[in-house]
Amino acid sequence: MRKVFSSNVLSETVLVRDALVHQGVDVTIQNEHSGTSAVPGFRPPAEVWVRRDEDYENARRIVVDTIATLDSKSSAKPWTCSNCREENPQSFEICWNCGTQKDNV
Repeated sequence: MRKVFSSNVLSETVLVRDALVHQGVDVTIQNEHSGTSAVPGFRPPAEVWVRRDEDYENARRIVVDTIATLDSKSSAKPWTCSNCREENPQSFEICWNCGTQKDNV
C-alpha cells in the first residue's frame, strides 16, 4: 500500500477517494475520523492509500487531475439558479436551495 493523497479537509479526501474508485483504483482512507479526536492538538490528516503499489502512478495522475478540477471550479464564477435565483458555487451540480439541476440554468 502507498499513500497517494492527504488533507486536513475530509471532504477533499472523500472526493479524491471517490474519483479513484470511479476509475477502478482500489483505495482506502486512513485517519478518516481524526477530526473527531478528543485531543484537538492532535488531528492527523486523512489519507488516501492505494492498496496495490502498481496502481500508484495512475492514481497520482487521477489525484492531480481531480485537485486541478476542484481548484478551477472553486475560483470560477458562481451560477444563478433559473428556478429560485439563488447563487451557487460553480462546483455545485444542483442548486443548494431548491435542487434544480445546473444543466437547466
